[in-house]
Amino acid sequence: MRWRTGASALTPKHLAAVFAASFVASLLLLRPAATLYHPTTSAKYSPPDAPTDNDQIHSSIIVPAYHERDNLAPLVKSVFAAVRDPAGTEIIIVDDNSRDGTVEEIQRLKRDEGHNVELLVRTDEKGLSSAVLRGFERARGQKMIVMDADLQHPPEAVQPLFDALSPETPLALGTRYGEGVSMSANWPLHRRIISWGARVLARPLTSASDPMTGFFGLTRDQLHRSKPINPSGFKIALELLLKSPHPAHLPEVPYSFGIRTSGSSKLSSKIMLKYVGQLVSLYVWAWGVFFHLLVAAGATVAVQVGEKAWRLRKRALTRGQEYPLGGYHSDAGVPPLSPKAKGRSVAGSRGLTSKSAGANGGGLADWVGNVVGGGSNQVLERKRFL
Repeated sequence: MRWRTGASALTPKHLAAVFAASFVASLLLLRPAATLYHPTTSAKYSPPDAPTDNDQIHSSIIVPAYHERDNLAPLVKSVFAAVRDPAGTEIIIVDDNSRDGTVEEIQRLKRDEGHNVELLVRTDEKGLSSAVLRGFERARGQKMIVMDADLQHPPEAVQPLFDALSPETPLALGTRYGEGVSMSANWPLHRRIISWGARVLARPLTSASDPMTGFFGLTRDQLHRSKPINPSGFKIALELLLKSPHPAHLPEVPYSFGIRTSGSSKLSSKIMLKYVGQLVSLYVWAWGVFFHLLVAAGATVAVQVGEKAWRLRKRALTRGQEYPLGGYHSDAGVPPLSPKAKGRSVAGSRGLTSKSAGANGGGLADWVGNVVGGGSNQVLERKRFL
């Protein structure tokens, strides 16, 4: 009956069992990524045949693309117009087999306009992070920058990002949250909320202002010193922030985030779920057993709070209800057989005046009313309960 009325509570023994079960479940279900990319041993593609002037290539720009044909020509022209040394810079487009004319467009840019742009078409794998890693393999420059193909990363910020890379600062980030820059006014509100939420979730892992950025740079030596990377994620910059050696200073280059003018965004609920999975893997990698203990503690608190809310709800629903043996809930306040609980005066219902009730002390009138009205069973049941 205490469980029915919500009067029972979880004991410390129950809570300990919940904590232990949650800890074991976290160990089994929340594990680091099984397939990892080792920068020095996982190379799949070899660089293309190097030209005679290969020593001139000192900077590489990796651009992962999928159905971005219309954006490629404006991007390539703008980048080469913005960099200080176009002859020493290359652009590598990593396309996930779009089959939308990307191959023909890159060939035209090389043949007709003479731009130093290479194309890698992948047919056996997909994904943003793996595309970036394959681009790193093909790159010939010591300095490497990653940027999107949709022109939301401004080409004029490429050279400042290259300049921020040095042996002392082998990793640099472009940030959308620096001073003097802003998001595009046409960027949808829901995208701003998603970006803010992603940053908040990653905040305990890094102090970088924009760890979700897709616009960043690093040196080849920094990549090769990195620990194994998850190639199936969508935030490769966050992986490198955590798994490559931490420089004494992390340069952040502010840039104004633009709006897509052609093509469609690749963001979807599936990608967001994969980001959460990648984030969990990074927490497990960074915090180890402590993360599983936090998960178990959170699950235990959630169960305790939920159980307390359920008990309060049950107590509210059963408040004032009578039970077969005449008992009533301990929080009923007023006994169910009292005139106040019945909503009427027993004495009044039997035609007894307040004067006659007073003459008999009230007790006789109540007793007569219960007997005449068939309430003797209730009286007996109440006495039995008491």
